[in-house]
Amino acid sequence: MLRHQVIFRDISPADRKIAEAYIQRLVERFDRLTKNFDEDAKILRVVVEGFEKKKSFYVQLNLSLPGVTLAARGEHKQMKAAFKIARERLEKELRKHLSELRGEHVYKRKQRYVKEITRALPDLAVDKSANLKERFMDRLRPLLRHLYRLARREILFFQLTGDLPPGYLDPGDVVDEAVLWAYDHYDEIVGTGDLSFALHHKIMDIIHREIKKVREQGHKAIPVEDTLPLDDIRYKLKEDIENPFFETEILSWEDVLPAEEVVEPEEFLSAEELSNLIMREMSRLPEEKRQAFVWHVLDGYSPIEIAKLQGRTEEEVEKDIQEVRRYITEKWKLLGPKPKDIEEETEKKLD
Repeated sequence: MLRHQVIFRDISPADRKIAEAYIQRLVERFDRLTKNFDEDAKILRVVVEGFEKKKSFYVQLNLSLPGVTLAARGEHKQMKAAFKIARERLEKELRKHLSELRGEHVYKRKQRYVKEITRALPDLAVDKSANLKERFMDRLRPLLRHLYRLARREILFFQLTGDLPPGYLDPGDVVDEAVLWAYDHYDEIVGTGDLSFALHHKIMDIIHREIKKVREQGHKAIPVEDTLPLDDIRYKLKEDIENPFFETEILSWEDVLPAEEVVEPEEFLSAEELSNLIMREMSRLPEEKRQAFVWHVLDGYSPIEIAKLQGRTEEEVEKDIQEVRRYITEKWKLLGPKPKDIEEETEKKLD
C-alpha cells in the first residue's frame, strides 16, 4: 500500500473521521495509479485544514515519486468537494508526468536501438567482407529486440484478424530470416544508409508473404468477434523462449492512451487479459491505420518515418494516428465501469 502522511489542522473529531475515509480512498486510488513505481520511492502527503472564518475546507496533496513531487490543492465549503478538486488536479499532474515518462521511454528505446545498429555497422562490414556469416548474424541478433517486439505484435494482430492461423509463424524465425537477408544484401542495404529501416521493411515483407501463402492454401480470414475469449488460442504464439531476443509484451491502457486517464476500468482482468483485450480492439482497425498508431506510440517512430515505411505522406500518417487515438479513447469509455462509477459506488458504501 502507498505510504502516506497526514496532517489535520483545526478539524473537529467528526470531520476528521470523515476525512480519514476520504484519505483511505485517495491512498488506494493513487497506489493503483502509481503501481509501476518503486514502493519505497513514493509517498503521498495530505494536509486537511478547516477555516472557521471562511467556513471552508482546504486539502493539500503532495505525491512524491522518483525525481519529482507533484502537488495539488482544493478548497470548498464542503469537505467532499475540497477532496475531489484536489484529487482531480493531482491526477491531472500525474497523467502529465506519466505521459512524459512513457514518451521519453519509447523515444529513448528507439534511439538506443538505432545507435546500437549504427555502431555495429563497421564490424558488420568486416564480417561480411570476410564471409563470416555466423559472426555477422551473432553480432546483429542481440541488437534486434526492437524488431522482435514488432514482429511478435504484428503476427498476433494477423492471427486476430484471421489472416494467419494460430501458431503458424514464430517471430524469432521471422527475425532470423531478416538477419540472413541482411547478410546476403548487406552492401545494397548500406547503400541506402538505413539498416534498421531495411530490416523493419523486410520483416513486414516476410509476414505478408506468409499471409499470401496461407491464402493460396485455402485459408480464409475470420475477423475477430466481440465475444472472442481473452484466453483464445489466437492470442498464443509459436515462439522459442530460448531465443536471445525473446521478449513478451504486456500492454496496458497507459501504453496506447498516454495522454488520457490511466485508471484501468477492467478491475477484474489480469494483466495478460487486459493486454489481450487491447490487442483485440486494435485488431479491428484497418492495417495501415493500426500500424501507424502502434509504431508511433509503442515503437517510437515519428510520423515521417512511418510515412517512409508505408509509402504515404506525413500528413496522412498524422491524421491516422489522431483518428485511432480517438477510436481507442471511445472504446475505453465503453469497455467497463468508468473510474467515476467506481468512485460513486465506493462513496455509497462509505456514506
